[in-house]
Amino acid sequence: MDIQARSSYIRRKDMDSVLNCMVSDRLSGGDYPDRFVKAARERFGFDFGLALRSPLVAMDLVYDCLGLEPGDGVALSALSDAWLVRGLLRRGLRPVWLDVDPATACISADSVARIAAGGAKALYLDAPWGIIPDPSIIAEIGIPIIEDATTSIGATAVASPITEVGTGMEINPGQSAGAADSAGVGMGNEELKAGSFGAFCLIGLEHASSFTGGGGALLFAQARRDAQVLRNVADKLTAVELMPDMNAALALSQLKDLEKFLEKRRGLSELYGQSLARAHKKALAQSVDGTPACFGCVVVLESGVKDVRAYARKKEVDTVMAFDGSCVAAGLVPVGLAPQAVSLANRALAFPLHPRIGKTAAQKIAKVLATLP
Repeated sequence: MDIQARSSYIRRKDMDSVLNCMVSDRLSGGDYPDRFVKAARERFGFDFGLALRSPLVAMDLVYDCLGLEPGDGVALSALSDAWLVRGLLRRGLRPVWLDVDPATACISADSVARIAAGGAKALYLDAPWGIIPDPSIIAEIGIPIIEDATTSIGATAVASPITEVGTGMEINPGQSAGAADSAGVGMGNEELKAGSFGAFCLIGLEHASSFTGGGGALLFAQARRDAQVLRNVADKLTAVELMPDMNAALALSQLKDLEKFLEKRRGLSELYGQSLARAHKKALAQSVDGTPACFGCVVVLESGVKDVRAYARKKEVDTVMAFDGSCVAAGLVPVGLAPQAVSLANRALAFPLHPRIGKTAAQKIAKVLATLP
C-alpha cells in the first residue's frame, strides 16, 4: 500500500464527535462553532475570532476589514496557493508578485522592495510547508499583514530588536500590524509564534492542514483594535458564510490533540533529517532560530526529479511536487517576475510527513530518503 504524501489524520474519536453532532440534528446553526472558537482562543490567545465556511470567505472578510477597493494591490509570494489570486481578481484587486528565498521558499528580502514599488495596500504572508519567514524582513513594510498560519501552527522564530526607520521607536512584541500607523511585526529578542505576525490570521481547515475540520477556516485578530474591526464586519455575515456544525465538531476534536500531532511531526522530521544527510540532499528549512512546525519534508533536487519520483513510487512511497497548487504552477505569475519561485516549483519534491504515518511506514520513508538517486 502506498504511503500518501498528503493526508489528514482522522481518528475514531474525531468521527464520534461528528456523529454526536449529526444525531443532535443540528448540522448548522448550533453551538459547535462557538465551542470551537472558544477552544481556539484559549489555544492561540487571540482577542476575537470566527469559524467560517472556507478560506475564500475568510479572505473576503479581511479585505472588507482593510477597506480594500478595486485596483488596490495585495503583495504575495509567487508560491502562494492559486485559490488566493482567483479571490483577489474576483474582487478587482491586483496581485503584487514577490519572489522567494530558494532555501526557505519564503518571500525574499530582495523582493520586499517590490511591495512599496508596486503600491501594495496589504501583504499576504503565508508559510510554505510550515516554514515561517525571518521576521526582520517584514518588520518595517508599513502596511497591514494578513498571515496564513494553516501549515505553520506550532512554529516560532526568534527576532532581534528592530527600530522603525525615521522614528526611533522600538517595536514591542505583539504590536498590531493592522493600523495605518503600525510599525510592523513585533520585535525584541523574543520568540514570535506563528499566528502573531499579522493584523489578521487565517488558519485553513481543509484536508491535510495542521489540523482539519474537513473544510472551513478560522479567522482571528490578535490585537483589540483589529478585533473590533473584525467584529463590526462580521455583523454582516450570512448563515451560509459561517462554518457548519459538522465541520466545527471535527475541528474541535482535532484541536484538542494538536500538540500530539505536532510532536509526531517533529519526531518524523528528525528521523528524515538524519536520512537526508546520508543521501547528501537538502530540504527546505527555517532560516532563523526558533521552533519549526515540521509540517512537511520538501527535498530540493538539482536534477532528476522524474527519476527520484519513480524510485520512491517503486518503494511504495508517494511524492508530490511541493508547489503543484501554487500561482506559479497555475501560470498566474508573469514570466520573469519570480525566477526563484519558478525554479523551486520545478525542483521541490514533498515526501510524506503527517501524523497518520506509523513506525513501520516512517522507517520505509526514511530508508527511501537515505538512498535517493
